[in-house]
Amino acid sequence: MRSTSRVTTTLATFLFVSQAPTAEFAANPARTSELIHETAARLGPEGAATALAELAHEYGRHPETAAAHMRTCLLAVETAAVTIPLPLPRTAVTR
Repeated sequence: MRSTSRVTTTLATFLFVSQAPTAEFAANPARTSELIHETAARLGPEGAATALAELAHEYGRHPETAAAHMRTCLLAVETAAVTIPLPLPRTAVTR
């Protein structure tokens, strides 16, 4: 069984909750990246937790399609090589 990184899983979760149809991003790495960034911006600072809650809700409502959709999202994220801007390190200030 293949192991997926936590970052890849989180990005795939953002893609999953973007509500975009699979055809929109499955063969388009640029659109995959755009959807992830748009969803993260929409969900705000607590976005990962909110996305996870939405994902769980969808698995509860549509268990017959959710797993296949998540597999497609994981594959799209792995293929897209999404970049994530990291905050700059904070500099200590003394008085």
